[in-house]
Amino acid sequence: MNAVARILGEAVRPPTPLERTNPRSAYHYARDVIQGRWPEGEATIAKDPYSAYLYARDVIKGRFPEGEEAIVQDRYYACIYAADVIKGRFPEAEEALSKDPGWAYLYAKSVINGRFPEGEEAIAIMAEWAYAYAKDVIQGRWPEGEEAIAKDPHIAKRYLVLFPEAKLDWALNGWIPMGDIWDI
Repeated sequence: MNAVARILGEAVRPPTPLERTNPRSAYHYARDVIQGRWPEGEATIAKDPYSAYLYARDVIKGRFPEGEEAIVQDRYYACIYAADVIKGRFPEAEEALSKDPGWAYLYAKSVINGRFPEGEEAIAIMAEWAYAYAKDVIQGRWPEGEEAIAKDPHIAKRYLVLFPEAKLDWALNGWIPMGDIWDI
């Protein structure tokens, strides 16, 4: 059914039993058949992070508070819900996002567009995320992540090329030989 048919008062087919009980089917019924909000199906849609996110993005085109409890349970959907629907911070999801270095980095880069102090402890323990965080988010040297970065020779070299001012500190910490501060 399209919007013109709804305006003219044409009947909408009733939902099937599956559309009443299955979150993904309920979302598709709202999007494709009703082509708008379906209050009777929202409790069902709200049970599944995927369906709740899509319903908020495609149908409501805004926040879906009833579905946020499910969305928060899945870091992927929490992060893209913050980016695509809220278009900003999603405080209810930040604790979960802060525990995972990859999601903490992506949240900082794609949602906050700046530092995410709550996630820095997790980011700092993995070389690839610490390097990306320094390069893409801080856009400068990040001493808190340098110990992890120094343990991965390939990432360490890229980091030191990007931030050569770190070489002396690294040599003093014993992460590179003193002679290497001139070579990298």
